[in-house]
Amino acid sequence: MRIAKFLIVSFTAFILIIGIPWKAQAVVNDANADLSSIHEGAGSLSPAFSPSITEYWVKMRSSEAGFYTAATTANSDATMEYSMNGGSWVGVAYYASTGYLSTNRGDNTFQLRVTATNTTTTKTYTIHVYFPDTNDADLTDLRSNETTLNPNFQSNITKYTADVSYATSSISITGVLNDAAASVKINDSNAANGATSGSIPLNVGSNIITVQTKSYNTNVNKTYTVTVTRAANTNADLSALAVSGSTISPVFQSNQTAYTLPDVSNETDTLMVTPTLSDPTGAFVHIKVNDGSYTPVTSGYGLSMPLAVGSNTITLEVLSQDTSISKQYTIKVIRKNNDATLSGLAVTPGNLNEPFASSTFFYTMANVPYPTSSLAITPTLSDPTGAAVYVRINGGSDTQASSGYPVSVPLIVGSNTVEIKVVMQDTAAAKIYTLSVERLKNSDASLSSLSVSTGNLAFSPEVTDYTLTVSQSIYELTVKPVSSAGNNAATIQVRINGGSYSTVQSGMDSLRLQLASGLPNVIDIHVTAQDGTSLQYTIKVILPGTPALNDLVLEEMQAKLTFSEPLLRASSDPTYYTIKNVSRNSDLSVAQVVYTQGSSEVKLNVSGQLLPGDEVKFDIKAGAVVSLIGEGNAAAGRTIVYGNPLQQLKQRLVDLDVEHDGIHINEIITYMTAAFGQHDLNGDGQFNREDVVIILSQIGTKVIP
Repeated sequence: MRIAKFLIVSFTAFILIIGIPWKAQAVVNDANADLSSIHEGAGSLSPAFSPSITEYWVKMRSSEAGFYTAATTANSDATMEYSMNGGSWVGVAYYASTGYLSTNRGDNTFQLRVTATNTTTTKTYTIHVYFPDTNDADLTDLRSNETTLNPNFQSNITKYTADVSYATSSISITGVLNDAAASVKINDSNAANGATSGSIPLNVGSNIITVQTKSYNTNVNKTYTVTVTRAANTNADLSALAVSGSTISPVFQSNQTAYTLPDVSNETDTLMVTPTLSDPTGAFVHIKVNDGSYTPVTSGYGLSMPLAVGSNTITLEVLSQDTSISKQYTIKVIRKNNDATLSGLAVTPGNLNEPFASSTFFYTMANVPYPTSSLAITPTLSDPTGAAVYVRINGGSDTQASSGYPVSVPLIVGSNTVEIKVVMQDTAAAKIYTLSVERLKNSDASLSSLSVSTGNLAFSPEVTDYTLTVSQSIYELTVKPVSSAGNNAATIQVRINGGSYSTVQSGMDSLRLQLASGLPNVIDIHVTAQDGTSLQYTIKVILPGTPALNDLVLEEMQAKLTFSEPLLRASSDPTYYTIKNVSRNSDLSVAQVVYTQGSSEVKLNVSGQLLPGDEVKFDIKAGAVVSLIGEGNAAAGRTIVYGNPLQQLKQRLVDLDVEHDGIHINEIITYMTAAFGQHDLNGDGQFNREDVVIILSQIGTKVIP
């Protein structure tokens, strides 16, 4: 009995456990009006089915008999009914076909209404159905995965364009028909509706792609065109560059454009240059050397390029298919010179005796005078590229010259040999041109200075005869002759009273010369130039007793007279002293006579018109001065030029400036060609470059009215 009660209780509990959840699920299902699927037999739904989405669009094929569908409810006990284009509602069973419905061409509205098992909950799903006409050949979309069509697609627009880069060598086209029952061809090949076409190759430039459609009833044809422009190749790079028999430097890289080659021998008159294009499609390369014209060359093939002697530049120009883009590569190479000849040879001063010819290697020229201490040699190379020219004289060291420019070479007295050596670049072989020239010996036998140990000679290089009066106490004297500047080769000999000559070095005192009393003593200074030309200077020495005028200097309007003897007195009577300005033909007067007893010097203060450079003549009457032993002087005359050399220079230039427009080069030239134009101006005993500088320093600004 207990067992029976246990079984009854257990069974009741089981029923409650199972039944209560089922009861709750049934309640939920009663309100479920969702669809779980819609059959897509009439066309694809858009968007894809979802129970929560209640509005869809379907595009049918024009070949269908009409629209039909079937659906399933989430709750199989729910009921369904449909309506087409607002018609009456018609029930339809769970996943049962509606069958073909009367469907309008064009837009239709189909609805499915679901009623839940609770009979109060409903849900309506709407499908917008488009049923195309059988003569519809329109596309609803036309596109490409590789580019964008222009303009944006519209069914009624049939012409489109698109641009692609050179890298895009092909594209694909997708055409979507408005009527899936219609047919489409792309470039005359059948294509599936809405499917991507096969790869369509593109040429550079314009490409026309046709999309042809035909309606289902075949009555209507339509053609869409897409003009695709593929850009030209812009690659103007080389991928390799080679030169036969040589190696370019640096190592080739596409972005490196400048290269060099090692120098080649003169025998190498051509080089084979091989360029390889990075992208030969449409690109083009041509080559030139130096300023020549371009020659086209095929990528990967060599072209022989001629080389000139000397520097060469090989230029490779790469033009991409887009001809606005180009790139230049250059190769520089030197072809060595083997020409060791001159095209010209000039000398200054002077000229070659023989006409110059490159094949003549021996030349002479007229003898040059001793003052010509050097020659300027100007060699001109036949081919200056790489060749070198050197000049040397008398076997000395080589001096490198530049073609067409002078090189100075020193000349010795006598025979000189100048060698001009031309060295070719290629083999270092040389040719030598020889020039022979004779430099004459020095013919200058003049002295620049002559002085005596006692007394003053007032030496001038143009004067050879002098008179010197000395005191009775003087029984011997020496002379000091100085040769002209640069005349070291001259020989100087001195003698007195016809005796034997003794040699004296320039600038040195002679041997002591003994003076004989009671008669004039004659000192001969004999100068022999290097070439044998001679000149003799004579000094007549008068012994004391009668005062003699040894020297006269005129400075700052004061004349200083120096006599051979100490004086007892000097006459203060101006008439004893006559002074005339010869240059201006005017007389000067003596304002005052100044002397000191026992002195050999008398000073005269002078007045009158006097300018530097004026020639002044002094005349002194006999007895103007008296020596200490009571002897009066003999009448004497002396002509001098007033002013020091620099003062004379300035005044003479002023006198030459007749146009009063300032000192300029024409006055300088006139001065230097005058008799007084080459006198010592700086007191060094010679006329040289320094004196010319002093003259030129007087040039001033020319006044132009």
